[in-house]
Amino acid sequence: MYLLGTHRSVTDRLKLSTRRDLGAGNFFWHVCEIARDLDRPLLFRHEGGGKTSGHSLGGLRDRVLRCARWYAEEGVKPGTRVGVHLTDGLAGFVHHIAITALGGVTTLTNPRMPPETAAHYFARTDTSLVVTDLERTATDGTRFVGEEAVGVPGDGPAPPLPDRHRHRDDDLVLISHSSGTTGVPKPTAFAHRTFSVGKRERLWKFPSLRTDRMLTALPHSHSSGISYLSLALMLGLPTMLADGMSGAAVAAAMNAFEPTLVLGFPGTLAELPIGALTTEAADAVHTWMGMGDASHERHIRPLVALGHTRTNGAVTAGSTYVDGLGSSEMGMVLFKHAYTADSTTYARAIGKPVRVVREAAALDDAGRVLPPGRAGLLGVRTPSVTPGYVNDETLNHLARRGGFFLTGDVVRHDEDGTWYHLDRTPDVIETVDGPVYSLPVEEVVLNETKALDAAVIAVADPAVPDRSLPAAVVLFGHGDPPGAEEIRASCNRALARAGLAELAAVVVAGSRSDLPVGVTGKVLKRELRERHRELLTRTSSSAEQKGRNG
Repeated sequence: MYLLGTHRSVTDRLKLSTRRDLGAGNFFWHVCEIARDLDRPLLFRHEGGGKTSGHSLGGLRDRVLRCARWYAEEGVKPGTRVGVHLTDGLAGFVHHIAITALGGVTTLTNPRMPPETAAHYFARTDTSLVVTDLERTATDGTRFVGEEAVGVPGDGPAPPLPDRHRHRDDDLVLISHSSGTTGVPKPTAFAHRTFSVGKRERLWKFPSLRTDRMLTALPHSHSSGISYLSLALMLGLPTMLADGMSGAAVAAAMNAFEPTLVLGFPGTLAELPIGALTTEAADAVHTWMGMGDASHERHIRPLVALGHTRTNGAVTAGSTYVDGLGSSEMGMVLFKHAYTADSTTYARAIGKPVRVVREAAALDDAGRVLPPGRAGLLGVRTPSVTPGYVNDETLNHLARRGGFFLTGDVVRHDEDGTWYHLDRTPDVIETVDGPVYSLPVEEVVLNETKALDAAVIAVADPAVPDRSLPAAVVLFGHGDPPGAEEIRASCNRALARAGLAELAAVVVAGSRSDLPVGVTGKVLKRELRERHRELLTRTSSSAEQKGRNG
């Protein structure tokens, strides 16, 4: 609990948390009303060349008002869906606030998404107007406008807000696509009330002392990025937006800003080049926050060795890594587990459900709740969950079972209530001996090889039709990696000790393109499965031919 010595006083946070109509669609205006520091820079960008630009709440309000006036003149009204397809995450945040001020719905789209995919996505979501600074692919019924055309000249006072919308709880405010790692990105809806559920609690429990500074490397064209920038304004927490999701971009931003908290998806934090950090930047961090999929031990340990922890006035070496499991559909991180330099047990633990989760369960295929120790589909009951997928009733039906929302994860839990992440449902490897869950196997592979990244995938079992075997694709960050067979032998010894299924094959990735990631930085296992499906068949054929030739 953070009460005293915070960026926003207890009084200011009480004013926010007790406002019944506070939600994702109007939070900005409530913050502007209670803030006593409209001119203090809050959101920062690292411009390069050692320069950092700061943007105050008052300055952001001016930009929002100018954009809102333009949108109103373009006919945006309650329910209008407006696409935001921008490389500048801060500009996207400003546009989102302006659109929702009029009751419109922002359709966020990652700038790394191919133009034709983005165009299809906008058409699929009934998005009539798109603001972009990228290449455009024309579609029927969607109008594209360059971002430079939005707003009115910056001279003189900002125009008044045209008829700010009064949001109802179920009003949609945002459509944000899923990662797309398991197929085509799914348009996930977010409502005024559900998308703000966790923020009232975080007003009191999120680190926000006057000594705290946050760096976010989340994609700001994604619901997670919007969520944490919104929280930063509510808390008055100075926040740097990293210029990209690469480890190098995060290191550069950390050196410039020296944050105490660093947020990102696991893939981004895993690639952070620790050697590139200044001593001051490395020492400043007390908390790392990974979210989305759970993080691997191999990637957490180097980070918690950095920084410091302050407890009851005493400072000790080493930071905390808060590992959070969440997804677009969950609306927020729903499971958390904190690791420190002293942690000894990992095993893909995701901890316990956060307070807003009313119930979590491992379910069988029929929707029955499974006992502790049994692997099943993760189902949750929580007010934060998405109202549904846009224009996809079939998917909405499949996502719910027995009153639970299915997150797409396979999990198990212990008697003491600790949960473990085993897999995403499409990535489970169906072998002749039963299902093999890829994430615990990856944990062992990464710890054994010390590789930068790895993915365990299903490849066809040449001996049994319609069955698969596990194979690993391993990417090393630098140096000459060992041979595939050497890696497989070493990993299989470690897997046998852990009581896990052994690898049938190993592929050593020569570069990141051999272990590709999607627009949100997650490994594209679907693509790897397609690429390596006949790996064992090809290997067997080559060995046979070599034997005949010999």
